[in-house]
Amino acid sequence: MQADQAVHTILRFAAALALTLGIGSAQTASGGGKPATLDSAEYIARAEKGDVNAQLVLAGMYLQGRVVGKNLTEAARWFGKAADQGSAQAQAALGALFLSGQGVEKDIGKALEWLEKAAAQGNSDAQYNLGAIYLQGSGVPADDAKAMSWFRKAAENGHVWSQMNLAGAYYEGRGVAQDYAEAARWCRKAADGGDSTAQFRLGMMYLKGQGVPQSNRDAEQWIRQSAAKGYGPAISMLKQVPPEK
Repeated sequence: MQADQAVHTILRFAAALALTLGIGSAQTASGGGKPATLDSAEYIARAEKGDVNAQLVLAGMYLQGRVVGKNLTEAARWFGKAADQGSAQAQAALGALFLSGQGVEKDIGKALEWLEKAAAQGNSDAQYNLGAIYLQGSGVPADDAKAMSWFRKAAENGHVWSQMNLAGAYYEGRGVAQDYAEAARWCRKAADGGDSTAQFRLGMMYLKGQGVPQSNRDAEQWIRQSAAKGYGPAISMLKQVPPEK
């Protein structure tokens, strides 16, 4: 996962926001059997009065094109208002928009500014995007050590993509000393989080005995879980795992 996937981060945020509110879901109004609806005019009125939650909701609406027409410029505007009031979620989303140039002119400096503010509040998406920026050298000098520092912060907050990046860094010795045991530990966390790539890679580490005791049985278990999610390499490899001796 790299910085050019920032849009996935903000869309994931918007989807989570929408799900919480019942936008586009089967949520029903209390006491009735009809689907609940959201009044965009109500949220606009509340947002214009400075209600941070309403500003976040409205930004999510514009980002997804639900209830109101999709408008990334308006999404960025409302994320900006919420970000100015200290919302870490809005700061992370606004930083990602500046990083990807959607709804705003691409500006790495502003992306860093907002992502760092969100990261300082513990927002793992912002921490991940900062790691990706320094890993790729997107508008800044590439710095593997700094990238891994940000990935570690996000990984410790349960961010699966960051756990995978950290696992890869320990496996390859990129920005950190090579350590198969640490690679396996972080890969296991991502695998436990349901990531099919992590499950496959952990299975391969068991197969080779890298950082974990060699076990064909454990290798088959993790590769099978990955294959069940449709991960191509796992599907191919599953037929090649030898039985436990």
